[in-house]
Amino acid sequence: MMKKHVAGAKGPHPEPGPEWQAGSRPTSRLGGSLLFGGLMPALKEAPTLEPLGTKLSALQPHGAPGLKKGPGQLPLLYSERPPSQKPARAWPPEGWNPALKTQGKLNTRPGKIVLFSEPGCQGSRKEVWEDTDDASGWAHVASVRVVRGCWVLHEQPAFQGRKLVLPQGDTELGAPGSAWSTQGIGSLRRVVRDYITPEISLYSEEGLKGERVKLTEALEDPQGLERPLQVASATVSAGLWLLYPKPFFEDTPCILEPGEYPTSEAWGASDPSVGSLKPMRLVLTSLRVIRTLVPSVERICSSWSLASLPPAALPQPTLITSPQSPLVGCVLGVWALPGVSFCPSVSREQSTDFGDPAVVLFEAMDFEGPGVEVSEALPDVELAGHGPRTQAIHVLSGVWVAYQEVGFSGEQYVLEKGVYRNCDDWGSGNSALASLQPVLQVGEHNLHFISKIQLFSGPDFLGDHISFEDDQSSLPTAFQPQSCRVHGGSWILFDEKNFEGEQYILSEGEFPTLTAMGCLASTVLGSLRKVPLHFSEPSIFLYGLECFEGKEIELSGEVRSLQAEGFNSHVLSVRIKGGVWVLCEHSDFRGRQWLVGSCEITNWLTYSGTQRVGSLYPIKQRRAYFRLWNAALGGFLTVPDHVEDMKAGRVVVSEPRAGGSNIWFYEDGLLKNQVAPTMSLQVIGPPSTGSKVVLWAESRLPRQTWSISESGHICSQMFEGRILDVKGGRGYDRDHAVLWELAKDRASQIWTVHVL
Repeated sequence: MMKKHVAGAKGPHPEPGPEWQAGSRPTSRLGGSLLFGGLMPALKEAPTLEPLGTKLSALQPHGAPGLKKGPGQLPLLYSERPPSQKPARAWPPEGWNPALKTQGKLNTRPGKIVLFSEPGCQGSRKEVWEDTDDASGWAHVASVRVVRGCWVLHEQPAFQGRKLVLPQGDTELGAPGSAWSTQGIGSLRRVVRDYITPEISLYSEEGLKGERVKLTEALEDPQGLERPLQVASATVSAGLWLLYPKPFFEDTPCILEPGEYPTSEAWGASDPSVGSLKPMRLVLTSLRVIRTLVPSVERICSSWSLASLPPAALPQPTLITSPQSPLVGCVLGVWALPGVSFCPSVSREQSTDFGDPAVVLFEAMDFEGPGVEVSEALPDVELAGHGPRTQAIHVLSGVWVAYQEVGFSGEQYVLEKGVYRNCDDWGSGNSALASLQPVLQVGEHNLHFISKIQLFSGPDFLGDHISFEDDQSSLPTAFQPQSCRVHGGSWILFDEKNFEGEQYILSEGEFPTLTAMGCLASTVLGSLRKVPLHFSEPSIFLYGLECFEGKEIELSGEVRSLQAEGFNSHVLSVRIKGGVWVLCEHSDFRGRQWLVGSCEITNWLTYSGTQRVGSLYPIKQRRAYFRLWNAALGGFLTVPDHVEDMKAGRVVVSEPRAGGSNIWFYEDGLLKNQVAPTMSLQVIGPPSTGSKVVLWAESRLPRQTWSISESGHICSQMFEGRILDVKGGRGYDRDHAVLWELAKDRASQIWTVHVL
């Protein structure tokens, strides 16, 4: 996550960016940044003064790339500097299975499915909570929304006839090409109820004999195996599996539930070959939390608890006003369920940001020692290189559920955004934490990025409120915010008008008081501004002397205490190469704050009024979708082909109405296209000037990352000094994206980001 350097032991730095000289304190840290003003809203229609082909022909063509390699070096892997090291994603080792370790109780989740009479989950609705063996008398169903669990629809009553598997999310039953074309539903049942790790064994001969292949994860293409996959019989030990006749989960699948299948005819297939297969998993979505009063421990509702009961079966909650309540400031309900015995408790719905979840685990209390960052479900923390003990946790974003045993089993603990210094903070009596997963949103994915803040005149989100989606240089004098909700992006609050004075940086979440917002109780806010979107991986250098001299510290992630990590908190100059950072005066992100983007500050004392940096962190950014507009050529960067089933896809500049996909997003340094989220922008062939840039599988090594600079250049991080350009000329591939050196006379190297 971080490393130390000594001055004089580093390579040459790239050409400096805009320099921050000593002088009067600027009113805006990023006032001259393109990121504040250059991120334009998506255009409904991008005008072109002349055809794209004419502009490409007029564009001076690039010469053919030269082959440059050393003895014994593959041209494809050539680089003028070693690629940056990024820890590989932790995949389960061969033969790994949570069942081989101690597992606790399986945590079942309540089921819920909503049936709609109209497409698009519209019209009249019917909620179903449990298996129904006869639904033939129900009204016509056009669309379905699975809220929790995985369900199977049957064509006939008593769970007979054709079947359709419904994962969590929305499904159109009457859409053209839909696998379900009947006029009604005969019966339905829930088939996935817990987080047990799915397991299937495939045999090459009938009768569960011959060569055996055991899988716990999806297999999209058997070509990755040592030999062709022939399946004559199978055993499903856990979970529900879908077997497809073609690779990449194409065509109508066969459904295999737990049990033995001595022949392929037993699951409805005549051909023993299998193109791909995948298990149906339970996704942790909206949850209700039970917080016991004695002791104050949170637990997720199990199958018998509140969330599994229809709303009509729940008694009305009683408002708790006692200041000793563990949830001060929240409306709580005390529930007394007939026939259910448990200690007095309160119930609440989680209300927070569930996007882009991330959590850091520490083996020592108070965030001492190394940390492991996790951004997806992890059935065993040892797969990420984390030890068996977890004594501190920092939830960066989202809501997480941690489990005491592997495979999402055992006792459960709800972790909301914030810091947990020791086991007692999350309600555990020991440091055993073996698996965890985020709470995710299921449903239609909105590509539009919205940054919004709500300000309330009273604490705890009471009183009058006003909302903003744009910068405000002057808040109403009569309105004094006392609490706020940040619904998208991050925001900077200032205690003076015109973006001046002390800064308070807020990420997505809820802040019920001024103190929770980092302000003093007497603070009067005067203006606010959105934190700009950025498209670069975080990287910052701190120096012990002015003008980037003295001891150097390079960081790429948050540090709660520079001094505790063995670094000197005395800082006199700062260089930021990537990301947007928040520098805090004291440890644990306390004291005055400064938001700083890509820049160079030669004298930190003159800039901030202090020589101290106690802690710092990069702003985490929700995924934003955008188009890349080339004004010189009048076209968007586009993927013209359907690349889902291809190993590589062309990347060209095309006119707005030419078709193809021109929607991109930035993820962990990779530039990806919406139609192929598992592929990224990469240089193919000899990696020199003029090499073509295509979409390629993101798993390809070495990892090729990019950044979009304030000047509009898309820069390769692997091949220093090379940027994205368009070939030009009169050849057939004149519109193709290529890698080239920076040239001030080529306007085709400038790209404008149009955020959706």
